[in-house]
Amino acid sequence: MSAPSVHDDWLSLIEISGPFLAVPVLKEAFPQGLEELDATKRKRLRQAYEEWREALELEDAQFAELHTAWIDEVLSRGLELDEDGKGDVLKRADWCATNLQANLPEHGVTLSPDLAVIDEQRANKPLLLVQTYAQEIDLNATLKQDGWAATPADRMVQLCRSLGCRLGLVSNGERWMLVDAPVGAVSTFASWYAPIWSQEPITLQAFVHLLGIRRFFVDESEQLPALFDRSLKFQDEV
Repeated sequence: MSAPSVHDDWLSLIEISGPFLAVPVLKEAFPQGLEELDATKRKRLRQAYEEWREALELEDAQFAELHTAWIDEVLSRGLELDEDGKGDVLKRADWCATNLQANLPEHGVTLSPDLAVIDEQRANKPLLLVQTYAQEIDLNATLKQDGWAATPADRMVQLCRSLGCRLGLVSNGERWMLVDAPVGAVSTFASWYAPIWSQEPITLQAFVHLLGIRRFFVDESEQLPALFDRSLKFQDEV
């Protein structure tokens, strides 16, 4: 399978709103196509998802803990953001509440992400903000919490812009929404759905390829914000 058809395939299987990554840019950035997924990782994620789904359907009393564990499995080991559990790159809620507070007086709230990918070598610069929600929460539906009525997607846009971080990831366990929130430009929302990761493994492959730890620490010209910017002139082709 050639690289262009690989990108066309996975792009057709995710849900996109706004200017996303263009095939010519993906082809240039990833001439070999997508990295192959490690079979062990793929199996582990499938099993973790099946356990999560079974607990949901059985209304397991421990579902809240399993929900947290499933999201952590995807982030820590699926994307390899915290494989050793040391938290050097993926910071947890306590750290975020102390170091990444966004004051939004126009909405009367102060927000911080649930987790964040940071670059310790660049004064803990945030590279990706993460917000997690309960399984039943629709990421595009308005939530009335803390006095501010907004969708989880829109809250992430405001959080990213306030903290000077282009990228956000919002999830309810089933849906994984990547947010690109450039200041003064149109935001992009791209959603991957965990239920189809086993049936359409190319979607999981693309998710890990774009959001895995290595993508955050390559040259800036190869990181996602730069790829988004270069894609703008091709957006009609996406």
